[in-house]
Amino acid sequence: MKKGLLFILLLVSGLLTQPMTASSFVTIIKMPEPHLNGNISLEQAIGNCQNVQDFTTQKLKIEQIGQLCWSGQGIADTNGHLRAVPSKMTAYPMQLSVVLPDGLYIYEPNGHGLIKFINSDIRPMLYVAAFKQQVVQDSPCIFIISGYVKKTEAQFRGRGERLICLEAGHIAQNIQLQAVVLGLSSTSIGEFDPKTVARICKFAADMEPLYLICVGNPVKKVSIVPVVSPVSPQVPAVGQPVDVRTKKVVIIVASRRFNDIDFFGAQQALQIADVQTGIAGLEIGEIKGLGLGRNTITSTMLIKDVKVDDYDAFVFIGSSGTATFYNDKDLLKLVRQANDKKKILAAIGTAPIIFAYADIVRGKNIASYIAHRAKLTQAGAEWKNSSLEIDGNLITAATASDSENSAAANRFGTAILQMLRQQDGQDN
Repeated sequence: MKKGLLFILLLVSGLLTQPMTASSFVTIIKMPEPHLNGNISLEQAIGNCQNVQDFTTQKLKIEQIGQLCWSGQGIADTNGHLRAVPSKMTAYPMQLSVVLPDGLYIYEPNGHGLIKFINSDIRPMLYVAAFKQQVVQDSPCIFIISGYVKKTEAQFRGRGERLICLEAGHIAQNIQLQAVVLGLSSTSIGEFDPKTVARICKFAADMEPLYLICVGNPVKKVSIVPVVSPVSPQVPAVGQPVDVRTKKVVIIVASRRFNDIDFFGAQQALQIADVQTGIAGLEIGEIKGLGLGRNTITSTMLIKDVKVDDYDAFVFIGSSGTATFYNDKDLLKLVRQANDKKKILAAIGTAPIIFAYADIVRGKNIASYIAHRAKLTQAGAEWKNSSLEIDGNLITAATASDSENSAAANRFGTAILQMLRQQDGQDN
């Protein structure tokens, strides 16, 4: 009973900025938990993501709507700090609304639920506001991406409008790629009268509609062969992608002030794919992050107890305490053994320098901060002034401790995930 009440309070709190009227009321819908591991590859989704305007009259299932909402604005990490798209200083000034034949709903990320805000079909009015684009009236589901433009503009001193438009683009792309994975089609609508749309949707005065995404079941279905069979994920042939849920990754962090953005960005990419992850350090217990949010993680293993054969990848996260690793015999031994067995070794931020101290970088392209260039060059590495380098079994990335780099941290995690998928499955 208490949990149910808390969920209702969380959802209703999201409406405090909305102008409630006599014609609007609240209905709360808790949606099914989102799936975190699909059978369609990112490359397949990109290759099949085209604007399609011919939909059937079939309504979307609540599971599909929930998955699309999660892809656009859902909570994407287990600690509830990060959403599915990057946002500067984790401000998240966006709102995702869902228009269905029976009314308009507002998505509440924290409870992964829908709040019914308008109890009537507003698609005919949106059709007019979108200069009579027929797909708007015919679409069984329309996502309205909106943002607090003026508030964000004031917060970021003249850069807010640009940042919020970029964020709207991230959300739109996620929704459209997710639609492909679900066997749906979509089309993006950028031409409409935002003031009219805001008035139709009864948005608050400072909430500005930025993008409409129409989603539905296509008249002409496109067949996409799954990368991994959902029925019987057998060990695939050499060179074919494997089920990464069988893979194990250990994330190694120093005992103090780790880079939050790098850690959660990499962890998010792995957790979404259901990769088994653990955290190891020089000590067991709580480790505090660098960020203003005072994020903490918990190391459950000592580095000296980590066995190379138990893991497929070893991920090193930079921190202000990275130097404690330079001469740690247990850690350097672990790195060398993992490298000898061609395990994936990945490092981000201040961590790539560890590979130089382990003497495994000779002849390798390594991305790192310029401050580490001399040491890496001395160790025989080809230092690269880039955000990401992949050379053999080594993945290195250099990012700054700024939330703008959360996308770079996600790319780092995605690179690890892609390399895991390329493993032959014989070394589990």
